[in-house]
Amino acid sequence: MANETVQIPSLLLNSPYGGRVWGNVTFPLGFLPFGLVGESTGDANGGADWAGFQSNITVSTVENQTVWGPGSNVRCSEPFSVSLSPIGNPSLGITLLGAGNLSDQHEPTVLFPGYVNTIYFLNGFEAANSENVSTCGGPTQSVPLVTSTSLTLWAHFVSDGHNSTAAFTVPIVDSQYHYWFPANFGTWQVDNLSAPGGPGGGWAFSYTPCS
Repeated sequence: MANETVQIPSLLLNSPYGGRVWGNVTFPLGFLPFGLVGESTGDANGGADWAGFQSNITVSTVENQTVWGPGSNVRCSEPFSVSLSPIGNPSLGITLLGAGNLSDQHEPTVLFPGYVNTIYFLNGFEAANSENVSTCGGPTQSVPLVTSTSLTLWAHFVSDGHNSTAAFTVPIVDSQYHYWFPANFGTWQVDNLSAPGGPGGGWAFSYTPCS
């Protein structure tokens, strides 16, 4: 139905304002060609970036069929199915947001703003859903291991003359994130994107200075 070659983000990182983030993602063995089993990148001071790979993406229509005889009664949960055929060509440390952002609230939802994009994602700050991180009157803080086992993306395409969207998950074993916050610097609200029901992708932040 739809077939295109695109860049697929596999690791989306937000760095806290004034601080740093390091991240890495591990793929299932054999998923990417040329023996590539992982990628890593980092960012600092309110910047956001991504790592990923090039892939053919195919969006197909799925529908229920009625057949005679015994069998499972499992209905299609979505009208479209998305499949990936990775080519390789890894990308590392590509900027989504430059440094100096107090909040990830207005982070782009596409890899290439201003151009036609097929792949969309949610990696910005929407609302705090975890405990704040504060270093006001205190030392540096290091959060050495935030993990995620999924990353949800959306493919946008035209079906029967209408714009349509299909969600899919990137096949990953897991992603790991390490965040560092400077001493006596401020408070960061945390939107844990990897919480149950979230799109994956570690943490997003909104910063307030010490009063």
